[in-house]
Amino acid sequence: MESGFARSHASWNLGPARRRATLRLMRPTPSLPARVFYLAIACFLGLVQPGAQGGQREAATSLRVPQVPGSFGYTMTRVFPDLVFPSAVGLATPPHETNRLFVMERLGRVTVVTNLAAPTRSVFLDLTRVVRLDNFNEMGLLGLAFHPKYSENGRFFLFYTATASNTRQNRLSEFRVQAGNPHAADPASEKILIQQRDDAVNHNAGDLHFGPDGYLYVALGDEGGANDQFRNSQRITNDFFAGILRLDVDQRPGSLPPNPHAAVLGHYRVPPDNPYVGATTFLQRAVDPARVRTEFWAVGLRNPWRMAFDSATGELWVGDVGQDARETVAVSRSGANHGWAFREAEIAGPMAGAPADFLTNPIHGYVPPLHSYLHRATGGFSVTGGRVYRGSRLAQLFGAYVFADYVTGNVWSLVRPPGGGPPVVTRLVGYANIAGFGVDPRNGDLLAVNHASGHLVRLDYSEGFSGAAIPDKLSDTGAFRDVRSLDPQPGVMPYEINLAFWSDGASKQRWFSIPELKDTATYQTWGQWITPPGTVWIKHFEIDMVAGDSASRRRLETRFLVRNSSGVHGFTYRWNASRTDATLVAEAGEEESLDIRDVGGNTRSQRWRYPGRAECLTCHNPAAGGSLSFTTAQLNGTGPFPHHQGQIGALAEAGYFAPGQSPDLKAPAPALVPPSDQESSLTWRARSWLDVNCAYCHRPGGPGGALFDTRLQTPFEFAGLIRGSLNSALEPDRRVVVPGSIPLSELHTRLVQRGARQMPPLATSIADPEGSALIQQWIREEAADNSFDTWTEAFLGGPAPIDLSREADPDRDGRSNFEEYLHRSSPVHQDLPWRLTIENATGGRLRLKFFWPANRRVILLSSESLDDPQWKEEPLASHGWRYPLSGTDFVLEQPAPSRTKFYRTVVSTP
Repeated sequence: MESGFARSHASWNLGPARRRATLRLMRPTPSLPARVFYLAIACFLGLVQPGAQGGQREAATSLRVPQVPGSFGYTMTRVFPDLVFPSAVGLATPPHETNRLFVMERLGRVTVVTNLAAPTRSVFLDLTRVVRLDNFNEMGLLGLAFHPKYSENGRFFLFYTATASNTRQNRLSEFRVQAGNPHAADPASEKILIQQRDDAVNHNAGDLHFGPDGYLYVALGDEGGANDQFRNSQRITNDFFAGILRLDVDQRPGSLPPNPHAAVLGHYRVPPDNPYVGATTFLQRAVDPARVRTEFWAVGLRNPWRMAFDSATGELWVGDVGQDARETVAVSRSGANHGWAFREAEIAGPMAGAPADFLTNPIHGYVPPLHSYLHRATGGFSVTGGRVYRGSRLAQLFGAYVFADYVTGNVWSLVRPPGGGPPVVTRLVGYANIAGFGVDPRNGDLLAVNHASGHLVRLDYSEGFSGAAIPDKLSDTGAFRDVRSLDPQPGVMPYEINLAFWSDGASKQRWFSIPELKDTATYQTWGQWITPPGTVWIKHFEIDMVAGDSASRRRLETRFLVRNSSGVHGFTYRWNASRTDATLVAEAGEEESLDIRDVGGNTRSQRWRYPGRAECLTCHNPAAGGSLSFTTAQLNGTGPFPHHQGQIGALAEAGYFAPGQSPDLKAPAPALVPPSDQESSLTWRARSWLDVNCAYCHRPGGPGGALFDTRLQTPFEFAGLIRGSLNSALEPDRRVVVPGSIPLSELHTRLVQRGARQMPPLATSIADPEGSALIQQWIREEAADNSFDTWTEAFLGGPAPIDLSREADPDRDGRSNFEEYLHRSSPVHQDLPWRLTIENATGGRLRLKFFWPANRRVILLSSESLDDPQWKEEPLASHGWRYPLSGTDFVLEQPAPSRTKFYRTVVSTP
């Protein structure tokens, strides 16, 4: 929110004695940098206490859904349940050790876990003040490798993003352990080997491993953006991007010095058998051997986020994150060219110019992917390279490569048939947000890190079922008295939200339950309400098979989300054709093609996805709070049951909030609005839509790979939306939102398209027509009004230059440009000052009047003293937390107070 200050003065008559009160003007304190007016009045104070109505909550004794689902077959089981590793991205253990595990935390810490049977966590190295993040998930501490002789020399290597010379850098450094303390590194021991300037925030790769030959292998992305926009992928004479390096960090006899480059800071040499040593041609074009980056071992990779050597064969397995269509798994080798950006897996890539015989002539070194998968829910959108399993407990997986998709949570095994032929790929389990795999040094178990939750998990297998089973039928859940009528059991409460997530035209009903009466929720103005383990949310989906004809409505599915002590888990039931019951959907999810007839009689095929259990956690992720609809902004409405203080008031009266944690029902609270709300500004409607449809990913710590924050509570100046930078812009003028320009606004482009680059990426195959039209109208008509900098552009280019800085007053009307911006008035034409006036009304009441600008919120505060002010917000009825479509004269009548009372107003942008 942006705010400012303006001058005003007023006086009024308070009755027969002709008492006068004068507007007192005072500057805001530094802690309240807001437009503020103070009014001192002497009147009679009146207060009305509303009566109570509504019922008390009931226990949900019939519910039979497990907090923690039982399992059989493969599962991801949490390791070290009492330990959390924020923003974890990878695991490593020094060679020959069996009782320590090191965890990379992207924010800049290396954590060591000692005594794995009774684990203790401590910080091994803290680089949080050095690591550069830019609020982006692919930046930070990304790679860790211990020297093969770590037990003797204490050397280890890190790859992280940093700042040098005011630019973004990818840094490869060597560190040493502290003398006399094996559980702490010496931060002063850093030696920088390579420091490469990077002009984008994504595709940094950064994984590090020592090969069986004792050399250090370094994975590098293509610098970022999209479609290899920096043209790094098929070059060996430029910078350190888009491949795998092989370095001699021991500087053995016979190794070669690297060719000169600004990024090379020393402390390593080049193995003499690296494939491009002495190269004079590349892709049948001449190259200067003195400019070749001889460190390259393999090239043609887009973003090899995770790679690993097979401890038995020495093969290097690589998971390379794709562009718009496919994710790939490859086995690399010396001199390999994996094709990017000539190729994206097996299909043509975004870059032309490949030699005609690129795929067939061995001189080019082309290595096709061993396996690739499509961008869709049954595949995924971001591969996390895994490990070849060589442990002792899961004999059926021995020798299989296990990898995952970060977004969809699919975890697969890949086995190459002994006689050759295509690999056999089998889905094992669903578990979202895996950022890296590792190995338990005690027994070779496969471990993984969850970047979103900070949990460490182990791949387990059980031949028998263990734990509580999820009921096979909806009727067995105990949620409904009668599933045909969806009549809920006692303690299962219906609720309504202000704005639903777009679900391809489906309509939805919702219920929730906090089963135990002793358990309660904690109200929060912003963010998810805090709910106890055992809380259940239920969402039911139906769709009109004839568009707009409710009589044709078909039941599709009923989803459950259950909170437990570790987070949430979800599952769904698919309805039968007779509408009598619904059956539990398979753990991996299911799909169906629906034949929908439009109003013109034409039939179209619409794909419907019944989500797998791991897919639920893509949206219901830890950063978003698990549940998505249990927020004040969603629930602040009438609701399904009448109550004089709305749905939240009814829940409070029924006893759903903890003592002392109930909301102040007199205080204004935010409320989302639908695109059709013609009383609210375009901006407030657009922000509401973005909060619901985008903010579960695009927020700090969320899985969205963008630089903006679409949460409603984030002020526009910090949201990164207006002219926000992109991580994948091919056009230099393209931004998240360019006010007035639909073609240059990536946000709108992603919302209206469907396919590999669509947004949201999951749970929809049809663009939201109403939401897309709203965003388009907002960009064209009102987006410029949400930033002081873009607002001033409307006044540039006049006959004479003017000072448009925030504090300037070019029209000399007593208001700064920033105040004019808040009032939506002109900085080049004198306007009447904005005033808050008070006058007498009938019945011993006061009338407060002011102009409420369009697309602005006005907050009225009062205090009985200025010596020790206790400012309280005055309720403004339904206008309390709204940003109106049009400016209007606002009038508020109040009982006259009996003592001096001071008023002030705060004007803010959405």
